[in-house]
Amino acid sequence: MRVAIVHDDLVQWGGAEKVLEGLLEIYPDAPIFTSVFDLNNKKLVEKFGKRRIITSFLQKIPGAISLYKALLPLYPIAFEQFNFDQYNLVISHTTRFAKAIITKPETMHISYCHTPPRFLWHFSGKANYGFGEILMTKLRIYDQVSANRVDYFLAGSENAKKRIKRVYKMDAKVVYPFIDLVRFKDIETFDGGYFVAVGRPSDYKRFDLAKEACRNLKAELKVIQGDMDDEMVVNIMAGCKALIIPGIEDFGLVSLEAQALGKPVIAYRAGGALETVIENLPSGQGKTGLFFDNQTVESLIDAIKKLDKMKIDSKDCKNNAAAFSKENFIKNFKQIVATLM
Repeated sequence: MRVAIVHDDLVQWGGAEKVLEGLLEIYPDAPIFTSVFDLNNKKLVEKFGKRRIITSFLQKIPGAISLYKALLPLYPIAFEQFNFDQYNLVISHTTRFAKAIITKPETMHISYCHTPPRFLWHFSGKANYGFGEILMTKLRIYDQVSANRVDYFLAGSENAKKRIKRVYKMDAKVVYPFIDLVRFKDIETFDGGYFVAVGRPSDYKRFDLAKEACRNLKAELKVIQGDMDDEMVVNIMAGCKALIIPGIEDFGLVSLEAQALGKPVIAYRAGGALETVIENLPSGQGKTGLFFDNQTVESLIDAIKKLDKMKIDSKDCKNNAAAFSKENFIKNFKQIVATLM
């Protein structure tokens, strides 16, 4: 069976790219079709540089990677121009437009979707890309039309499954992403007294809430962004008091990464965090963390104060993270694809 994998873009290292690594373990001979590939990103070149990567016409536009937002309306067209006639199975891995590909009836198209485009459907607040509402409306219509090209949807979370049903009126089977448990094995942890927030520098992450809450409490906050060295990221997380997730995550691999180190999580009660953080309300104790109910500084401060009074066992955190292993992901993904084929 000839398989191709389609990924939105390779411009920064994040949760989606970690999952892409797992897909490539399942299909080691599959080429990667993507809109653009940042050849100056050492992390991406290290991870995917030896793979066969087919980029779109956007790769030839000078400054395309830095002009991502300005060129966004061209991305659907870029994916439509790829040819998949020689493949039996095409897997689009997406949060935006990779599912816009066109395949022949004899080629199965499975879309592994972590969320419909956030900036179109306002899942994380209203994004300002500088586009007029007429263009945004057209892109929303196009996004719904392109979803009908998909034979089967797989969702990266129950949260994503609900969004897919709401936006595209289509059902999806859930296949949870994974974390690399080996990365956190035998790491010596300690309580450095500081909190950590991790993620790409996007407005919907709401790092502003975490910064202001910690400032008011005179607590130290370390914000990990960008392509920081993996070892350094793990070392910083290993010494945190807790991970803070103030935004709405599609799923949130970082929540599980913190728990793999035995660290509790303080998260806004919404999105994918509801599937990764276990809150034991009846006893008043947090199993692996706790939630705050309003996206306000005051609500987050209350949660941080509550954490000091809770007894959270690091073993519970690690056990919860262990359920999201790469082995489980590969087994579940293979089983579902085999059923669909």
